[in-house]
This record gives sequence, C-alpha cells and structure tokens, in this order.
Amino acid sequence: MYRETIKLHRKHGKLVRTGPNEVSVADLAAIKMVYDVQGAGTKFGKKRDEKVHGSQRRLVSRIYSLEALQDLEEYVDDAIRHFVAKMQEQAGTPIDFGLWAQLFAFDVIGEITFSKRFGFMDAGKDDGSIVQIESALHSAAWIGQVPWLYWLHDSLIPLLGNRLGIGARHGSLRTFASQEIQDRMSRGTDHQDILAKLFAVQKEKPNEMNDMGVISMATSNIFAGSDTTAISIRSIVYHLCKNPQYKRKLVDEIDLQQQTGKLSIPAKLKEAKNMPYLQACLYEGLRCHPAVGMSLPRVRRWGVLRSMADIYLKQ
Repeated sequence: MYRETIKLHRKHGKLVRTGPNEVSVADLAAIKMVYDVQGAGTKFGKKRDEKVHGSQRRLVSRIYSLEALQDLEEYVDDAIRHFVAKMQEQAGTPIDFGLWAQLFAFDVIGEITFSKRFGFMDAGKDDGSIVQIESALHSAAWIGQVPWLYWLHDSLIPLLGNRLGIGARHGSLRTFASQEIQDRMSRGTDHQDILAKLFAVQKEKPNEMNDMGVISMATSNIFAGSDTTAISIRSIVYHLCKNPQYKRKLVDEIDLQQQTGKLSIPAKLKEAKNMPYLQACLYEGLRCHPAVGMSLPRVRRWGVLRSMADIYLKQ
C-alpha cells in the first residue's frame, strides 16, 4: 500500500484523498501537526475515547521507553544465543528463515514480558499462534479502512458468531497471555521484566490499571511485538542477501569492530549504535519494507487541517 501511496503523491502532490474521510499527507512540516502528542492529532473521533487512551498511554509510557527497554537487553541476548545455536545445528540445511525470524521474535517477547521463552525455537514450528496473528492482521487491514464493518460485526456476534480474525486478539491470544501471566506469577522471578513493571504500575494505581489492563498489555506485546519484529528482521536480511555487495561491506564493518575489541557477542545496543553502516542497513531495511504497511491515521481539528501544506481542503 505504501508504494501505491507514494505513486499517488508523485502524481497529485503533497495531499491525496485516499478515502471519504482520510487524506494522506506527504510533507515533513506536517508530521508534528498530525502526530502532535499534546492531543491536537488524535486516534479517535470522540474526545472521550482519546481521554481514556491518553490516560492508559501515560500509565505505561515509562515501561516502553528506550531507557527502560535497555534494562531488558540481557534477556534478549539469551534468546539471541539460543537462536544462533539453532542456526548452527541446521548449518548446510535449507530452512525457512522467515519462519525462524518469527519463532525467534516470539521467544524474545516471552523473555522480556514473562521471563521465559515460549519454546517456539525449541519446537522449530508454530503452535497455531502465528496463524492466529496473521488472520487477525489480515482482517485488521481491511477493517481499518472500513471501520463501520467492525461495529456491525460486533453487534451481530450473538447471532452469527465471531467471523473476523481480528477477534483472536480478544479471544485465543488473550487466553494465551492470561495463562502466561498465571504461570509467571506461580513460578516467580527476579527479573525486572515488562510484567513486573506492569504489576508495579498496578500496585501504584490500582484504579487505573486493573487485572484486565495488565492482560491487555501482555496480549498487545504478543500480538503486535512479535509480528513487527519478525517483519523487520526478514526485510533487513532479505535485502542484504539480495545485495551481496552491501552485505560484504556490513561484514567488513563487523569484522573491524571485533578485531579492535569494540564488539561483544551478542552485540550490545551501545556498540551497535557506533556502527554507521549497520545503522544504515537497519533503517534502509525498515524503509524498503515497513513493519506496518498502512497509514497510522489521526483525527485532526478542522482549523489545523485547513492550513496543512498550504492547500485548502473542502470540509
């Protein structure tokens, strides 16, 4: 979709109407206007919804900050070592790397959220969770463009049952997350994983973060975190394999960093940040194939929208 949107902007300019109530904006100056965190640009049409969303976002924003996520790096390293060991076991054998990227991503989410890998890499296959997420994302893709169908479907569930894959987020995946939370509470851990931080928020503000809120955040980690991570890994590795000259330059940079004692195994985030060619490859992979291929729309106040890109939009 993003490629088609770019084509439309090249043909029609900075503003392109992509639907009855949506306009795509290709103007750097408009980014802050659209995604203004002060609330000028909202995800919802109703102020009440945005108020609830904003309150929930503030509760967990510190948990998902880069600084907080760096505390989880050692747990990610454990999953990386396990992944490398699995790749070494299969050296010389054709594998579906796209699948393994997803298995790895799932186990990483398990490590940082519940202090335990889910066991996908050990099994070497999907237990059905990946299929459920794929189904949910497929339906979310078109429901996101025709949102009234979701509410129609929601009202008809008592008569027709759940016919949309997106319902898996509130069904089987939520059940899976709930069970993992119970297991994590039973066995305990000294890790400061994401769940521990969510429990800390719940203890501090029980009226704002109840048990359902904790389950929802854990479900979101599994639903969104694993898929976007896997897509990004696939894109980066795919484009490097398709362009061996760039892969060679990256390997040269890695070798140089190792020879000069500036690179650990696995690499630390602070070390990777000091590798300009690696950073370029990462960002280029994300640019060539974004993990989220659709727009991230916001509802704008009309007065601001009229002045965007110096073009008048009919209300």
